[in-house]
Amino acid sequence: MSDKGIFSGVRVLELAQYVFVPGAGVLLADQGAEVIKIESTGTGDPYRTLIVGDGREVGATNLAMEQNNRGKKSIALDLKSAEGREAFLKLVETADVFLTSLRPKALRSLKLDIEDLKARNPRLIYARGNGYGFKGAEADKAGFDASAFWARGGMSYAFTLPGNKPTPPRAAFGDHSGSVALAFGIAGALFKRAMTGEAPVVETSLLSTAVWMLSSDLTYSQVPGYKVHHDGPSRMPLMELYPTRDGRLIQLMLLDPRPHWPSLCRLLGLDELIDDPLFADNKARMQNAASLSAQIGGKIAARDWADWQPEFDAWDAPWELVRTIEDVTNDPQVHANGMMFDLPIGESSVRVVSGPSAFDGQASPVRLERSPGMGAHTDALLTEVGYSADALADLKARRLVQ
Repeated sequence: MSDKGIFSGVRVLELAQYVFVPGAGVLLADQGAEVIKIESTGTGDPYRTLIVGDGREVGATNLAMEQNNRGKKSIALDLKSAEGREAFLKLVETADVFLTSLRPKALRSLKLDIEDLKARNPRLIYARGNGYGFKGAEADKAGFDASAFWARGGMSYAFTLPGNKPTPPRAAFGDHSGSVALAFGIAGALFKRAMTGEAPVVETSLLSTAVWMLSSDLTYSQVPGYKVHHDGPSRMPLMELYPTRDGRLIQLMLLDPRPHWPSLCRLLGLDELIDDPLFADNKARMQNAASLSAQIGGKIAARDWADWQPEFDAWDAPWELVRTIEDVTNDPQVHANGMMFDLPIGESSVRVVSGPSAFDGQASPVRLERSPGMGAHTDALLTEVGYSADALADLKARRLVQ
């Protein structure tokens, strides 16, 4: 495997915690960028020691850290001290991108705002992500996935049927959605800098990501009478879920049924419906949806999935079986495309997920390297920017670097 990637030669300084912004950093690191994780002296990224009791830890391996920080370097600095801040600014002079999740007021207090860093490196791309966007009264409001993306962004409402208990957020669902948006912004900024010499500021938020992901609902909401949740039987029987006899669910998705209607009828043993005027076209099927759904559902429910599988597998149309998480982690198609891979951890390995983009057919990282120990690269990086062994020893003795 080549150790070069699409972002090879790009140096990123990542001053970020938890998942959202570090997720963007790992997408860049996977494809060759040198991503340097800037951590506070002491405990570093809180995700290193976070215990939430939901099984994110496997023995001594912190899966969340490996998923979101593999392939990075780590340097530990006290940015509240003049010496620690200066050491960081020396690294800024060598960087292409500054990537942060700190809120604007925190960056202002540290004197690490846009103007501060651009003064040391005018070519630096300043990229930041937060909960609610960088304009308006709530630019400094604390925001996490469950609050800014899931609750404020409408996701919980959209994914909860009326009368049901609100659907809880999935772990890092909004964080990883936002990280893709932020990585896209950084890639665009690198392109603009290469073409024009200008280094733009990149911004995204968990709220803006939720708004984008619900853009169909938000756009259609201007249509009078539009309902997010349909409170009646489906009028689209060819785009429904149907249970098999053993409780598996088959999702039909015939958005354009015309090429597939006859073959579906034959597949289900409903040949008599092919030319039935009650189901002659989509308008007729919608008018007679209850009858059609009952007939399709009755056929599918009469057999187990194992009996149906060879027939559906041979049917060249848009459909899918609802898969469990365990199904997906063992899906041959997932592994054929490098969507998951084994990351070496000492003498063993853990299975983690690649970013969603592949370059020249490769989605998994160009370098298989686990997440760094806190401060593992402090000495090497500060030596690179001119610190002597004695100067490093002095900074360490005063606990300004680690």
